[in-house]
Amino acid sequence: MKILQLTKKFPYPVKDGEVIGIINLTIGFHANGHEVHVLSLNTNKHHFDIAKLPAEISQIATFKAIDINTDINVFDAFVNLFTSKSYNVERFYSVDYAQILYQTIINEKFDFILLEGIYLMRYIDVIRQAQKDSEFNKNVPVVQRPHNVEYIIWQRLADAETKILKKWYLRFLAKRMKQFELDMINKADILIPVSQTDLDIFSKHGCKLPSKALPIGYVFDDLPEIADAESNSVAFIGGMDWMPNREGLVWFIEKVWPLVLDENPDARFYLAGRNFPDEIKNLKIKGLYIIGEVDDAKTFVMQHAVSIVPLFAGSGMRVKIVEAMAWGRAIVSTSIGAESLYYTHEKDILIADDAESFAKEIIKVLSSKKTRLELGKNAQELIRQKYDNRKISSAIVDFIKSLS
Repeated sequence: MKILQLTKKFPYPVKDGEVIGIINLTIGFHANGHEVHVLSLNTNKHHFDIAKLPAEISQIATFKAIDINTDINVFDAFVNLFTSKSYNVERFYSVDYAQILYQTIINEKFDFILLEGIYLMRYIDVIRQAQKDSEFNKNVPVVQRPHNVEYIIWQRLADAETKILKKWYLRFLAKRMKQFELDMINKADILIPVSQTDLDIFSKHGCKLPSKALPIGYVFDDLPEIADAESNSVAFIGGMDWMPNREGLVWFIEKVWPLVLDENPDARFYLAGRNFPDEIKNLKIKGLYIIGEVDDAKTFVMQHAVSIVPLFAGSGMRVKIVEAMAWGRAIVSTSIGAESLYYTHEKDILIADDAESFAKEIIKVLSSKKTRLELGKNAQELIRQKYDNRKISSAIVDFIKSLS
């Protein structure tokens, strides 16, 4: 099959969950013998020079990227208050991208068009017009693959916010995003979200499309042997430009880490990721080490005894948990962090939602090599059984074919 895959950020380098989800699907399609064309917005925030794409990536698909500035503009955000549109979505609309998308659909025959995330539904009118004007794409299915229920993220952030003005604005953003998502819910032809939790939410809100939940997969080319790591170290990896990561990390540092140190004064906490704000970078806290952005997430995670996911907002699935499980790591997460993943508490992951319980689970892992190894072994087996990228990619194509 010939597939047109649309993305709101360029799917390289592979440094966040969204990119992992996109590029793994591209890899899976290619591995199953399909021809993939990727058309991406190339944001200034995650900009990549496509000429520097490694050969092992460039050979799996035809990549095209259109530059766009998605920076938040205070004036535009203020003006948006007096419209009915979602400012978050509007930042990702590009006339250049729309024109190239139209011409691509007009000039090339595809078997289906895949939109990676709800933001790409901003272009649904362009896609439908191009289909109408095309000689051979009139009946090609448009597949929406939401990575999250976006309004849920903003709603949870608003619920957790204590500053009145910021709380109001977050609720405003959540309301606008919800309106956009519900307006778009039935405008594609097929819905394939990454989690059953998200599918249930869309169905509750009136989605009538043929739909099936299929998770983001893991590419089984580098599964390591289960091995122990530095017994006293805790690891977090995540971009600080994603608000739920930042909010969860601040909670952990303020509420959980002191409790861990009370029981284990020699414990060390290592933070990796991009765009750490000064208020975190300048912290002087015992046992806290800020590494910043790392070249190899796998190497970083495997150096430490336990990985943490202290999230209280979010939707979709946490790809970083899938990766850490595949690498045989012990993980402590909130229930929202692990939401929508297949797991069994105390078998392949540890779940805790308050500071005392979270600290207790970390201390348990740090104090027991047996616990660390058992959690890692069970987690890796779970990934083998449930998250085979090639099988998931094949299942997506098979589901689309079954509806033709």
